[in-house]
Amino acid sequence: MTTPVREFDRFEELAGTQLYRRNVFVVTGLPTRASGPAVRRHRQKAEARLAVEDSWPGAPDLAPAGGYGKDEVRASFEGLQDPRRRMVDELLWLWGTPESGCDCDPDVHERHDAAVLLHARVLEAETGRSRLPVEQRASLWENAVSAWGHLLADGALRQHVRHRIRALGDPRLGEDAADDLLARLPRLLVSPFPQLFADQATATRLTSVCSVWAGFPPFDGLFSELFEGAVEEAYEKIHGDLLTVEREREARHYREAFLLLRDRVVPGFEDMAPLRPFVSGWRYDETAHIVAVGLNNLAVELLGISVHRPPSASRREEMLWLAEKAYEIGPDRDSDGLKENWETIYDHLTGTGRGPARARRRFPWFSFLLVLGVIGGSVSALIETYGWFPVVIIGLGGIGVLGYFVQIVVTLANGLSSVRRRK
Repeated sequence: MTTPVREFDRFEELAGTQLYRRNVFVVTGLPTRASGPAVRRHRQKAEARLAVEDSWPGAPDLAPAGGYGKDEVRASFEGLQDPRRRMVDELLWLWGTPESGCDCDPDVHERHDAAVLLHARVLEAETGRSRLPVEQRASLWENAVSAWGHLLADGALRQHVRHRIRALGDPRLGEDAADDLLARLPRLLVSPFPQLFADQATATRLTSVCSVWAGFPPFDGLFSELFEGAVEEAYEKIHGDLLTVEREREARHYREAFLLLRDRVVPGFEDMAPLRPFVSGWRYDETAHIVAVGLNNLAVELLGISVHRPPSASRREEMLWLAEKAYEIGPDRDSDGLKENWETIYDHLTGTGRGPARARRRFPWFSFLLVLGVIGGSVSALIETYGWFPVVIIGLGGIGVLGYFVQIVVTLANGLSSVRRRK
């Protein structure tokens, strides 16, 4: 009998940083191979204790210091009655040595249990439930990723899962469900990362860990889907803040617009940096584009105002910061325009004089050649009529008279200019 993947709701229930702590075998303290009679006896023992005490200790390897409450313990025992739920939890707890009828290589069980404990312990550390120093977690992550990655990549777990389904002997769960269970396991194993990435420092540190997970075929492509919701949420928040910035800018509330950009928009965008390797390039670039445009628009408007009213020292710093951040954040397609604006603002504020180049007036070559042709024709006609010597003498004399006339005009102009300045 085939069990559709959608019936394994337990995967969704366990997803997150407590996927091991909420495991029914961790809560109850039962071994994963416990039979029906063993489960019933253990439940009677637990209920007798919970009748006089408020908590149950659970598995010593991972249970919280205060144990588990009555409701959680009872719900876990109920969950063991459904083989579809139970098998999900069996995948994520200790298998021990192979039992009778299990044809697995003992090495498979050892590798599986090592992967479980390594992953569980590093998650306990990352969520603050153990005191393992940050510098010691990198090797723990590396070993956990390697253990799970190789186990799932080589298909070593399939034989054991099929054996356990046969041992449970419940018609609600057929042997062919083993493939469905193992296909869903990789997503569950990486499900804690969205919660862990809520802290910026942790996100930056764990980016390389996610890259190692993604290097194993069973996890390829999972992180894009895993972080899609977080990226979309970040984009919507940034977009909403930019709309507020635009309203403040249009209302000429420039200080308020600047503070929104500095304190909310830019930090919100920078928080997306650890997710960049795992999201589509177009989505990241689009977010970078709208942020850069928001920064640039305010910088350019402040520049226009400063042309007529010199800015204060703080306003100058704001303008430079806006222009520089816009260029720094903007995607490649915007870089040329943003860089030009940044340089223009910098030159304007620092007085370097390297503003936009003025358009140069083109030399009137056509008119020049036309006049030159007319003069040349006239000189040729005069030489043909009077000979070259009289024409040269007359020409030199004319140039001398013209120079004298120009000198008189310049002298008069300077005199008039002096009179105007004295007035």
